[in-house]
Amino acid sequence: MAAKAYAGVGCVYMASVDSAGTKTGNWLKVGNAYPLSVKVNTEQQKQISRMCDTAGQILAVKTEITDTVGSLVLKEWDAKNLAMALSGSAVLMSGVGADVAAEAVTAVDAGEYAELAHPDVSAVVVKDVTDATTYVLGTDYVLNAKLGLISILAAGAIAKDDVLHIDYTYAAESGYQINVGTTAQKRVAIKANLRDEFDSSREFLLEIDSAVLASSAEINFISAPGSEGEELPFTMTLETVSGQTSPMRVKWVN
Repeated sequence: MAAKAYAGVGCVYMASVDSAGTKTGNWLKVGNAYPLSVKVNTEQQKQISRMCDTAGQILAVKTEITDTVGSLVLKEWDAKNLAMALSGSAVLMSGVGADVAAEAVTAVDAGEYAELAHPDVSAVVVKDVTDATTYVLGTDYVLNAKLGLISILAAGAIAKDDVLHIDYTYAAESGYQINVGTTAQKRVAIKANLRDEFDSSREFLLEIDSAVLASSAEINFISAPGSEGEELPFTMTLETVSGQTSPMRVKWVN
């Protein structure tokens, strides 16, 4: 087999597994994921003579595999990738939206914010407690509609401790909520089909039965200017599951 240059390009899939290596979730395509690296660590045990005629000489050497480790960097942010990076879980949100009429909110000092009962609001109407006066956005109060936070303006007509009646519509929930720090041990099986950039006819198939993931960097939610492309890096420790003789298989297709 002639030696050639190699640069792998392909697709990476993951599925959650339990400690026995049994799948507990469906396979998911994780998007841009590179580099994906694996290293088999070994150590050598040496028998060194203590006898007078061979003292200090190495008589025998035994090499043992200590563990198989690796690293994986996810380049694409989605809810499930981020949940893995934060040792958490991604839960599908399914709350329905509705209209709210005359929710009573007590005004706090200008510069502080009172909280509505729901976030992600629209069609907001703010009135006094008698419903006789309708206040003006930007003149009497300011609103963070996405968070459902309202603050009075010092120059407006609303005073601290005034009781307000607020009508609004809150949106149905969609997407995922990520619960952070709920899963200390994140185990996944990994499959990848890779082709050689230098020789597109040459392919590899990778199968990892169980890899314990650990996030290896802090996650920046507010990034420094010019730091586009925040990565989600992981270290991996590969496990050999029951019925297998190794934690990983590489199939050289051609």
